[in-house]
Amino acid sequence: MRLMLAQTDPIWADPSANLEALEQLCQLAKHGKADLLAMPELALTGYNIFDCLDTLAEPVNGPISTQVAKLAIKYDLYILFGIAERQSDSQLNNAAVLLNNNGERIATYHKRQLWGRENEHFTAGNQHCVVDTPFGCLGIMICYDNEFPEIARELTQAGAQIILSPTANMLPNAERQILQVRARAMDNQCFVACINRSGVEGELHYCGHSLVAGPDGEVLASLGYDSAISIVTINLARIDESRANQDYLKDLQNLKGDDS
Repeated sequence: MRLMLAQTDPIWADPSANLEALEQLCQLAKHGKADLLAMPELALTGYNIFDCLDTLAEPVNGPISTQVAKLAIKYDLYILFGIAERQSDSQLNNAAVLLNNNGERIATYHKRQLWGRENEHFTAGNQHCVVDTPFGCLGIMICYDNEFPEIARELTQAGAQIILSPTANMLPNAERQILQVRARAMDNQCFVACINRSGVEGELHYCGHSLVAGPDGEVLASLGYDSAISIVTINLARIDESRANQDYLKDLQNLKGDDS
């Protein structure tokens, strides 16, 4: 799979402008022969939108998703993006949505580990998200989930080969983020892609440094503080290569089942 990381600095509370910017990113993805374009957490509204969620939250099949679906079809791309999702009972979730190149929604994940003010506005998800695609089995987590080894382990045990994590992480956490993403990849001998954002929203200064880590924790792609893109080729054969010498998931299962 050719994965495009889109480390963006969205315009706060302006989905229309951010959707226009997304089309430009789709053009770059198509030119770079990417299969999947992945965006940061809540990248089409901005992250620090807690005071205007009443106007920016929408159903998973609402206007934002409808416009992204049109772009997925137009540019023949899988697209991963985030929204503040409003449920029929008015409950709100911090959601990541994956569309295929036919504009069909094939996965929706609700962030499980809420951070800071999120706890006041969003309801935490309670299920992992793993989906089969032509490019391999994808798992999804969001931002603060990165910091809990249990989340990535659960995804990998459910079959995920590539974990995608839309993120809105802030200064001074750049080095912490890099270390944690590499550790999640190495611990589970899979690929982990953290798609962070850049820029400033009020008191929040985002730290960028999006990266893709491979099954031995190696960095396959990385970005700096500013808005940028990177397209990286992911070769799933690396997973078998990594597990040839030691297979952590297999050995952990054997350990749990050994009563001796």
